[in-house]
Parts: sequence; C-alpha cells; structure tokens
Amino acid sequence: MTYEVVFSLSAAAELVRIAAAVQPAAAVLQAAENIRRILESAPQQSGQFLPEGLYFIDGEPLRAFFIIDEESMVVEITDFRIL
Repeated sequence: MTYEVVFSLSAAAELVRIAAAVQPAAAVLQAAENIRRILESAPQQSGQFLPEGLYFIDGEPLRAFFIIDEESMVVEITDFRIL
C-alpha cells in the first residue's frame, strides 16, 4: 500500500525556515524528501507514536511530526524540527 504524504502549510513554512538557517540547505531538503519516501510505504512502522495521537520520525538533521488517516491513505506531516 502506498500512502499519499502531504505537508501542512505550517510544516512547509517551518521546513523553509529551517533550510534557510541550516547549511547546507540542500541537506535539509534531501532529509525531508527521504522522510516523505519512507512514510509512503509504512508510516506506522517507520515512526514512533506519541500519546497525543501524533507520530514522529527522524531523518538527520530533521524530526518530522505526522498524523495518519488510514481511511484515505494520507499521511500529513504537521511540523518539522531540527534535531
């Protein structure tokens, strides 16, 4: 099964902010792409569950927080943080 992985507007804005602050910016964008690819195939197994109903996954230098909608097969990345 392949999930559609989308970024919320706030996650996309945070990714841009992080890419501007961390050098090289290309490494940040590549990490986000790697995370997206991983989440396409097995989001539950790839991430760690948090009590608030969120999951997170690390991909150096990023941590991505996400939610999973099983019914529509969509993973929404809701936020990024620098590790």
